Amino acid sequence: MDMEAHQPDWDDVFMAAALQPDRWMEALDLMARQTGASHGQLIGIGGGRDIEFNLATNFEDWAFRKFVDVGGGSPNANFRIAASTREIERGFYDPLVYERHYDEAISQLPTREYVDWCDEIDVPFGCQTNLVLDNFGLVGLATLRKRREGRSTPAQRRVFAQAAEAARRAVRLQERLEGEQARFLSGAYEAVGVCAFILDHRGRLIARTATADALLSRGDIRLSGGSLDAEGAPLSLRGAIDALTRQGGVKSLRVLIHRPPTEPALVIEGFRLPQPAWSLGRLPHAVLVANAPRRDRVGSLQLLRTLYGLTAAEADIALRLFEGKSRADVANERDVTPETVRGQIKALQAKCGVSGEASLMRLLAPIFC
Repeated sequence: MDMEAHQPDWDDVFMAAALQPDRWMEALDLMARQTGASHGQLIGIGGGRDIEFNLATNFEDWAFRKFVDVGGGSPNANFRIAASTREIERGFYDPLVYERHYDEAISQLPTREYVDWCDEIDVPFGCQTNLVLDNFGLVGLATLRKRREGRSTPAQRRVFAQAAEAARRAVRLQERLEGEQARFLSGAYEAVGVCAFILDHRGRLIARTATADALLSRGDIRLSGGSLDAEGAPLSLRGAIDALTRQGGVKSLRVLIHRPPTEPALVIEGFRLPQPAWSLGRLPHAVLVANAPRRDRVGSLQLLRTLYGLTAAEADIALRLFEGKSRADVANERDVTPETVRGQIKALQAKCGVSGEASLMRLLAPIFC
């Protein structure tokens, strides 16, 4: 009873985290300590999240890496997810799940890799609940308990449930704030007359300007199931979006959109936006800006190096050839022998997957437009 009587104001704790996301770890740690647990956890899984975030207090990095390796995001391995999934299937969408449910789920798991991981890092016990469950995925809150801390008691679970109610409100607020950023960003582009598409981390369209709507209406760019696409070079628009949004992808690129010869040329430039250390997955991730062609040599050379793995010298030679210079001119301007230039041209053609300078020029045209 004393434990329940001397609780912090959970709304103050978690709302502060929603407004300043770097304070979530502080809030989770306080929740864990108030319930007699070593670790507090906020996790986003499933749907579009695919373990998009996993915040847990007092864990070392290797434990997180191994969590992924053992299939920690799958109900076939993770008894915590399996227990929650079973309750959801029964129509209980935000149950308080704890050790009794874990025991039942463990007995039916096809693999014990996650169970063994829990034994290795000593978190066999705890309790949890769902804060958000929608078509974007699931956000869950949990405490993880060491063996010496024992199974959660009814009093500890009551404190956890009260903290979870405040955490649920905080997550909804943070998701709303993150979601609004796409609209605000779109409005900023609109105000300066820029044609822009705003994308989430999956490459799905989440906001656009009125001029971007016009491109969709004319059919220059297609929108299907939230995804943009158009034929282009050196990549399709879908390929460009994948390159921007995948982990380890490019930070910027340009594609020339195919249009009828009677239409003016259209270039889409894509930029990955700065990202915080973590988010609930609703922040804008990339922006596509539609422009007329412009001869940005620095950006074009960087894109060529990124797409095809060219060295700086090879990219520079490609540009000089595209500008109509002979091999002798290139050798003279770069102060190298013709044999060196010949070898570099052969290497860059191989990396670009073309044979002959005519094919190389066709490849380079959309990049250097």
